[in-house]
Amino acid sequence: MTSTPPTRRRSGQGRGRRRDTLATRHVPNSIGTLTVTLLAAATIVAWWLPGSRWSVGPIVALASFLLALGWPTLARLHMPWLAQAVLALGGALTPMAVAYWKNLDIAVPLTGITLVLLVAATILDAPAPRDHSVGHTSEHWGSTALSAALASSVTGLLIVTSGSMWVSLTVHERWSVIVPMAALIAIVGAAAARAGRSAKAGVVVAMLTGIVAGLVAASIAWFLGQTSDLLPVVFPFIAKRFGEFAAFLTLGGVTGFGVGFAVSVVDALLGERASSAQFANVLGRGAAKFLVAALPVYAMIRIGGI
Repeated sequence: MTSTPPTRRRSGQGRGRRRDTLATRHVPNSIGTLTVTLLAAATIVAWWLPGSRWSVGPIVALASFLLALGWPTLARLHMPWLAQAVLALGGALTPMAVAYWKNLDIAVPLTGITLVLLVAATILDAPAPRDHSVGHTSEHWGSTALSAALASSVTGLLIVTSGSMWVSLTVHERWSVIVPMAALIAIVGAAAARAGRSAKAGVVVAMLTGIVAGLVAASIAWFLGQTSDLLPVVFPFIAKRFGEFAAFLTLGGVTGFGVGFAVSVVDALLGERASSAQFANVLGRGAAKFLVAALPVYAMIRIGGI
């Protein structure tokens, strides 16, 4: 009876360990928070530059690229490289179009075109239909089904499209002051969401911390004299009863609540609390939190008629 020589056994085990290390590439999830911080800080700097609507757009495009890169691992679904390219391209072109036309309405037809291309790219790479109710397989239905892949792609597209709201807020002088406020709150909310002992606790902590950050950001904007364009239409009842500063503080608090909630919910849904994840996964998750941070702010302004 023969046995494998010790030297060969050790060599084979060494190769196996090296393959596992290269395939996994786990990194701390603090990199995700750092990603949000860098994107939001770059947005604040871009907002101060002349022609800020053109300088904020590339930041949104970069965030869209990072999300497209990490989306397959975030969604735990196969996504063809062509669909990833379409998702990144849509995320790059839409904010620039909003900057050019100075209107978020242009995002609607562009999102429709991107959706058609995204569906086509996903279908072209899809395997033949299978009946997952018959037989036994080691593959989970969600990782192989075309319907799951399409739903995942559309979800990624919606997140990417929401990033264009950063540019839309920048375009309008009346709303523009909200941009650095929301960016600052996104940084604080992303860090606070990881402070809770559970995902639910993280949401609560992020919302409360977001309110405080919103009040601080509103106070800074007030003392810097950046509120004149927005004040005539911000909570006129509160302004008449308690003064304009109180009205703007209320706007900051509401903004902080909305941004903190949005960032922390993405945190919880995409699994931020895992101890480690793949590098693209972490970058994509951080980009997703940055992209959705503008959504509640834009919705609040539109619904409130500001």
